[in-house]
Amino acid sequence: MLLYPTETIYALGVNALLEAEIAELFRLKGRAEGKSVSWLVRDMADVERWGVVIELAVKIAEQFLPGPLTLVVPARDGVPHWLTASDGTLSFRISSDPMAQQLIADFMAEHNAPLTCTSANVSGQATLSTPAEIFNQFGERASMIERVIDDGPRAGAASTVVKIAGNEMTILRQGTISEAVLREVL
Repeated sequence: MLLYPTETIYALGVNALLEAEIAELFRLKGRAEGKSVSWLVRDMADVERWGVVIELAVKIAEQFLPGPLTLVVPARDGVPHWLTASDGTLSFRISSDPMAQQLIADFMAEHNAPLTCTSANVSGQATLSTPAEIFNQFGERASMIERVIDDGPRAGAASTVVKIAGNEMTILRQGTISEAVLREVL
């Protein structure tokens, strides 16, 4: 398991396509099984590989990605059900952080799979800004984190989560990008 910086907060990364690694991630976070987790990818071509991307999603991506946005779209046919949210969607991040960009480029080249991009915190607890604080929060379970990319504090708000389905945009979580700014693009 990997702890790495994004432009907003630190994230936890495992191979997003391996069920055993996802289970370990959930064990670390104390998160209920059956929930989905966002994926860090390189670009919109990666999003289109696993998700159904309509014109509205492209329009939003052109304005806000890479950046502090999580794009939620329907999963393509053939994506295993256990990888998707209960509504059949997948969540994608394309980070503007140079370290995260290099990390995902290298990981995809080696594994041909995305990394998870979930907040580095115990489920239901505060998101912290430094690896030291994060390790302290996890306590003994912090030993499950095998690699750390420390790039100083990350004090930003979490990403804005936008779902695009049925040609409609729904904001699932308000983050750095406001709803008003998103609606202006439309």
